[in-house]
Amino acid sequence: MRISGTIALLICLLLVGVLGCGDSQEERNAQALNTARSWTEVNTEPVIGEIVTLVTTGVPGASLLSGVIANQVAGLLSWEYSEPVNTTGDFYRLTATVSTQATLELPLIGSKTYEAKLPFDLAVDLGTSTVTNWSADFESAKVGEK
Repeated sequence: MRISGTIALLICLLLVGVLGCGDSQEERNAQALNTARSWTEVNTEPVIGEIVTLVTTGVPGASLLSGVIANQVAGLLSWEYSEPVNTTGDFYRLTATVSTQATLELPLIGSKTYEAKLPFDLAVDLGTSTVTNWSADFESAKVGEK
């Protein structure tokens, strides 16, 4: 009786392994993407800080207007997301790129509108449904006159 029970258990385990169980890769990618979207919604303050850094270093004379830039871009954040890539187990990486614009009154130049795009590299842990690490990719960032 014990041998037949053991054989039945092994057959069940084999079938589960062959047929698969749990979430599909598509569902796991969607979960990673939703986790990234949630992160971008609740972490606007550090994102705005990074955008201000990008604009103030990329636009001559803008360093004096960091508060104005922060206030303007706060309501104008638009996000695009790359396809999540599974690195190992429950861990995924993806890029979330924020786009925004600000109109600045610059000394000797006048009023100019600038657009900024700043990619953020995100590490997502599906086990905890959190972004465990992030960094702004300033090398791929763009800021310019609209």
